[in-house]
Amino acid sequence: MKNSPTNTTKSAKSATARNSGNGNRHHKSNSNNSKRDKLFAELKERLMQERQILIDEAMKNQTLANVQGYVAHGDIADLGNDLVNNEMMRGFAEHERQRIREIDDALARMDKGTYGVCEISGEEISDARLIAMPTAKYTIEVQSRIEGQR
Repeated sequence: MKNSPTNTTKSAKSATARNSGNGNRHHKSNSNNSKRDKLFAELKERLMQERQILIDEAMKNQTLANVQGYVAHGDIADLGNDLVNNEMMRGFAEHERQRIREIDDALARMDKGTYGVCEISGEEISDARLIAMPTAKYTIEVQSRIEGQR
């Protein structure tokens, strides 16, 4: 398919946006951009691996819960124990789903070119914060203000 002038313009704009600090208002030198790009690639790989581990774990837990549901119960104590275990598994499953949503959100921001930029202030999120918490949406300062309002 040939590039129309419109498609070419959109492609050029996309390339410019990607090369201008991931949509960031704060421009850094090319050396710092390439370091940050490398960091983002490493964090993307880490997030994708964590996502897969969570999915695998959720599948394993679901299979275990299904098997336990079909096991004949011995007495009331066994039934109570099974109910407690099933409730714990549901809690773990919800936590896993929430974490997968956070990871998917971070991966989407990477694809959009907005990863590493605070969603409220527009400031760059520090590399140290992203390394510690790759799904961070806010700078430490903004996150502290949000938590202080709760």
